Amino acid sequence: MPKLKTFDSYQFSTRGTLSPGDRFRISGGPIYQCADGTKLAMYERGEFVFVRYCERGASKWLEARRHPDGAFVVLWVGRSIASPLIPNLRRRPYRVTGKVRTKVSFARTKPPQ
Repeated sequence: MPKLKTFDSYQFSTRGTLSPGDRFRISGGPIYQCADGTKLAMYERGEFVFVRYCERGASKWLEARRHPDGAFVVLWVGRSIASPLIPNLRRRPYRVTGKVRTKVSFARTKPPQ
């Protein structure tokens, strides 16, 4: 079995990089296909806080926390494959759509006299 590698940053585009503590949004994710052909979305949505990026062989995923409640989530970012455990589940990768900008308030000070 290949060794687990962990990284403190994840480059999601040519100019975008996630570091621990960065808030971000995602798209994509797994889909389940029912017997009658309908597809059910099984993906996560919302804001997440980046923890780390992991690789084990061809498997690649992000570990993050959901922003408001702090629940821990694992977001698959490897290639699209059929789930080895659940029939009819397709592991589609999540894509990071971008960082969430946080509002920073600066204290207003009087100019020196």
